[in-house]
Amino acid sequence: MALLGNGLRNQRKSALYGLLLWCVLFAIMMWSACSSGGGGTPSGTYNVTVTGTFSSGPANLVQSTKLTLVVQ
Repeated sequence: MALLGNGLRNQRKSALYGLLLWCVLFAIMMWSACSSGGGGTPSGTYNVTVTGTFSSGPANLVQSTKLTLVVQ
């Protein structure tokens, strides 16, 4: 029983460390996504093409649309 209990504690400890690692990685990603440095997209008008594809067996569907992005 002592060995079984020790194994459960090790599993809980591993799960806790894994959760902590994911939380730290998530925080780093959110921090970098919210940076307010001057390296953003320059002002102007940009043309963007969005393409979606769907395949099911022999059928292949492709749909594209053109968008205009205005950055002020």
